[in-house]
Amino acid sequence: MSEDKQKILAVYQQIDDAMVNKATLSLANILDDNYVLVHMTGYHQSKQEWLEQIDNEQMKYFQIMPQKTTITIDGNTATLICDTKIDARIYGFSNTWSMRMEMHFEKRENNWVPVNTIATCK
Repeated sequence: MSEDKQKILAVYQQIDDAMVNKATLSLANILDDNYVLVHMTGYHQSKQEWLEQIDNEQMKYFQIMPQKTTITIDGNTATLICDTKIDARIYGFSNTWSMRMEMHFEKRENNWVPVNTIATCK
């Protein structure tokens, strides 16, 4: 695996860990200021709103279990696609969802910064 792919995978793992640990300050530092999460419902959620909902536990993540991950790099942009299982309580509904996370990155200096994620059910 190339050094850039290793860096991207490490960022993704940091995000998963921060979600489970309710470490919204870490997420705030990792994600682009204009980061958008597109939920499986199609709802486009701002970074700030998502972090607030993690803080107040409207979105509570218990475990994230990546199954298969692929990373494609095109110059200074990259896409990570991860088939994963997410054990969470979202707006009061608890489940383990089989999801496909499509996370888009931009390379800034020597760092890969997530700019958006599209989450779909598998």
